[in-house]
Amino acid sequence: MTRRAVLWCCVVLLVAAAVADAQAPPPTIEASTKQTGFVALRLTGAPGATVTITETTAAGPVVLAPVGVPATGAVDVPRAAGWRCDTPAPAFTATFTNPDGTIQTAGASVRTPSCAGRLTVALRPLRPRARRPVTVRVTDRWQQGAVQATVCTAEPDRRGRRCTPLTLPAGQVQGSVRLRPRRPGRHPLTVTAFGAAINRVLVVRPASRRLRVLATGDSMIQIIDGDLERRLARRGPISVRSDAHISTGISKPFMFNWRAHARASAREFRPDLTVMFLGANDGFPMGSPSGAKTPCCDDAWIREYARRARTMMRSYARRGAGTVYWLLLPTPRSPRFQAVFGPVNQALRTAAQSFPGVVRLIDLGATFTPHGRFRARMRWRGKVRTVRQADGVHLSAAGASIATELIVRRMRRDGLVG
Repeated sequence: MTRRAVLWCCVVLLVAAAVADAQAPPPTIEASTKQTGFVALRLTGAPGATVTITETTAAGPVVLAPVGVPATGAVDVPRAAGWRCDTPAPAFTATFTNPDGTIQTAGASVRTPSCAGRLTVALRPLRPRARRPVTVRVTDRWQQGAVQATVCTAEPDRRGRRCTPLTLPAGQVQGSVRLRPRRPGRHPLTVTAFGAAINRVLVVRPASRRLRVLATGDSMIQIIDGDLERRLARRGPISVRSDAHISTGISKPFMFNWRAHARASAREFRPDLTVMFLGANDGFPMGSPSGAKTPCCDDAWIREYARRARTMMRSYARRGAGTVYWLLLPTPRSPRFQAVFGPVNQALRTAAQSFPGVVRLIDLGATFTPHGRFRARMRWRGKVRTVRQADGVHLSAAGASIATELIVRRMRRDGLVG
């Protein structure tokens, strides 16, 4: 081969190499969030290159561990960086130092999930009993730890709020707090971390394994007490005691002292739930603690009736171990009775305010006599039913069945029966 031919071959090879270098693809970096809690990176570049990765965060740049590009020209870094609550869209810069000494860069960013869904909360047992421990288990779905959380709960009346700090060190993904709720009912529970709150409801059953229900009052509770026993028998080990005292009232202790009886029956039977229906026989003058006589049914009479009812509610509440369902009187037919029923209901509403979450009023008037209008018949579940007895005061068998349904529905909503 002549010298000129050799020179031409060298020129062709150099040009081909230059063209090949010009057509070589630039290095790339791709970011993804396929694995919960971590950003994965895929790097492509010249084989043998060393790559330095820098993450841009709210706290400033963070240099990650360097990686090398293998002969395949691509490398995966499955857990390049953890998700951050302070940087929802982290950016990454890859600096490639190639074997020939040249330096190239590539960048990528990705949006990570919000921290609002980072933690999960589990309650064990699901339906604890009052005054027994319950575990609130908090799990970091991101599998990272380094979590500062606060677990807060309150009584069913949303009073007595208590908060407990919970720390998961780096690398620890699960922690727990033990609580001991004192009273049955629905306890609101909140777990707060990273500026977000997870709300749950802790449904606490009464402490006794066999639920004790006391159905008490004057003749208004009759029929309802039997219906309660039949309906609740299907919902677990429940015993219902009927305690009806006909023609009695809070304002006539000369016939029957309800306050003393409430103390005695609460101490003897220790009811978890008390259903009270009382007041149809009231309207008698009452003496106040100061000795003054108050006729029915002025403001002073209402205050005294509320004071006496409050004493009974306190007895049946049993220092928070019991729950009281007190039925308000539906409007009667007779104007004479109407003049008493209204003040009685007003006094009961006042008394119940002293026991939020413990004494629950069930307004039967809203169902049987809406807007205070008496009606002997009403439509219920698609049928017209006679719901009042001939005296225009008492509930009929059909009316008592409806009232019992309302009571059990409320108990279920409160989480006290299954």
